[in-house]
Amino acid sequence: MTARPATAIAELLTGFVNREIMAPGHAIAPDDRFDVAGVDSMALLKVLLFVEQEFGFWVPDEDLVDANVASATTLARYVAARLA
Repeated sequence: MTARPATAIAELLTGFVNREIMAPGHAIAPDDRFDVAGVDSMALLKVLLFVEQEFGFWVPDEDLVDANVASATTLARYVAARLA
């Protein structure tokens, strides 16, 4: 798979979250924290399943830390590093 810049991955993740998780009119931006925006653990699981489908790998439990999954931007940086 061709590497994508983290900014492009963040936009893809943000689009998914806004389309599949957030209520209409309550869109998030790439740097918005998922927990503050109301993305709960079940919704985060949906995001992680999207990552698996889109990028071909599962995020292991030990990597599910705030530094990696706090926002679309942090998750995108993690994904980009895994793809590099």
